Amino acid sequence: MIDLGTLGGPFSGGRAVHPSGQVVGSSWTATHEVHAFSWTEAGGMSDLGTIGGRNSEAAAVSAAGQVVGESITAGGDFHAFSWTQTGGMVDLGTLGGTSSFAVAVNARGQVVGGSTTAGDAELHAALWQ
Repeated sequence: MIDLGTLGGPFSGGRAVHPSGQVVGSSWTATHEVHAFSWTEAGGMSDLGTIGGRNSEAAAVSAAGQVVGESITAGGDFHAFSWTQTGGMVDLGTLGGTSSFAVAVNARGQVVGGSTTAGDAELHAALWQ
């Protein structure tokens, strides 16, 4: 068993692991926010940040190291995100509603999850390409 540590707070939890050993999940920070993280044996735990709000959580990692999950926006809504080493965290948007989430990503970078539609009346499956 390996202790992956935290981002300065008292709790962390892994959600997915890449065959190379990269782990993604979420951790409390020293300021009591919850942030998505990526952990590697060589680099330790890295804070992936947010898309403007206080919290984020990683849900999956692709073969290329692309991380997806959800983050709170500056306006307080949940939005799906994609994170890469070169591009950082990117808001994937919604299907016209106020919220979305990502649960998986494949080797081609396609992301799946769900999103509310206009007026937040319905929740639909979503594919970001």
